[in-house]
Amino acid sequence: MFASALHGGLIALVACLTLSSTHIAAAHTEDEDLGTVLSSQKNLSTFYGLIKEYPDVLLKLPSQDGVTIIAPSNAAFENIPGTSLNGIWDPKNASIAVPILEYHLLKGIVNTEDLAPGPSIFAATLLTSPAWTNVSAGQNVVLARQPGDVVVFTSAQGSRTTRTRGDIAFAGGLIQVIDNLLIPPTPLSETLQAFGLNAFLGALHASDLLNALQGDEDLTIFAPRDEAFRRVGASLDALGADELRDLVRYHVVRGRVAASATLTNGTRLAAAGGGDVSVRRAGNNLFVNSAQVVQPDILIANGVVHVLDNVLSPRAAAAVPDPDSVSQAPVWSAGGDGQGTPFTSAIPCSEDCPATTTAAGSDGTGRSTARLTTTDGVSGPTASPDAAGREFEAGTGLWAAAGFAVVAMLGL
Repeated sequence: MFASALHGGLIALVACLTLSSTHIAAAHTEDEDLGTVLSSQKNLSTFYGLIKEYPDVLLKLPSQDGVTIIAPSNAAFENIPGTSLNGIWDPKNASIAVPILEYHLLKGIVNTEDLAPGPSIFAATLLTSPAWTNVSAGQNVVLARQPGDVVVFTSAQGSRTTRTRGDIAFAGGLIQVIDNLLIPPTPLSETLQAFGLNAFLGALHASDLLNALQGDEDLTIFAPRDEAFRRVGASLDALGADELRDLVRYHVVRGRVAASATLTNGTRLAAAGGGDVSVRRAGNNLFVNSAQVVQPDILIANGVVHVLDNVLSPRAAAAVPDPDSVSQAPVWSAGGDGQGTPFTSAIPCSEDCPATTTAAGSDGTGRSTARLTTTDGVSGPTASPDAAGREFEAGTGLWAAAGFAVVAMLGL
């Protein structure tokens, strides 16, 4: 009955979107269709207009488990000039507007009043276009309930959006009103730059694995912060080419986009280069082998990144953390070589090009102003993820360059 109500409500809405609605509801129930509810919310008139411009997107909504509409307010659209969408957003351009609209439609019902304070959760969206994402179940949005009854949605490069009104019911789902548009996550390279993870980015370049990694599907990446690389720089600089590739692959898990909340104590994850990494929890602290996760749940175009305080080693898979220690000891021999941050010289233009990114702020967010650098790869967005995976395992490049051209245009 629920499924038929949702399906019928959506079909009815699509059928009548060209008609003006004058019904103003004093209160909304699950019996009212989406069009009726949206038309009664004057602060959602811009979003409602977008739905009317592209009604077919509603036919993609699931009919079994309900839907959640993340609806930007009129003020949110007015805020676009101050966001990464500035100069790109065009409501009349379907190649831009439709994917961004899909990123605001969640599969399943998310009642924000039922969210428990604490760990973030991932919610899958309808965005699956290979021009924007390579997450098979639909690109994610991160949700968290914070003290003071504040519900935050996090999207590209740590962009935070706040719920201003929640849980508005319609036939088959809920509407959550937000104060800024969600921005689809950007490719790995841009995201690493935005968060100041330059050593890991450099290691990807130096190992010739970046292009293949960005072309793969459904990844969880454990990226050590720059200080972790500097602490053991001398040991890492001594690695041969094959050893470096093995090191990078040990920080990658394929075939799973693992939110930190799903990494329970005792979980073992298969690393891309062979062997396992082990998850341990002590109170609110999360560890991978003996390295602590210091910043979780950074979305990327094809998965998620968790930042570590130490560099992992496939030769130290049995290392365990000391939960009572403020800082975990590295598993590599400590000692920098005095030459700065390891591997950053492998990043194109890292020395000569003007700086175009800002490091992550104290609140854990960061935003890049750099454009996507062209990389070697296949010419279209329909490359097989399996082929990308084989290229990654072989250590050669593969990237759907044309497919991510739209993301590149975002100026992120």
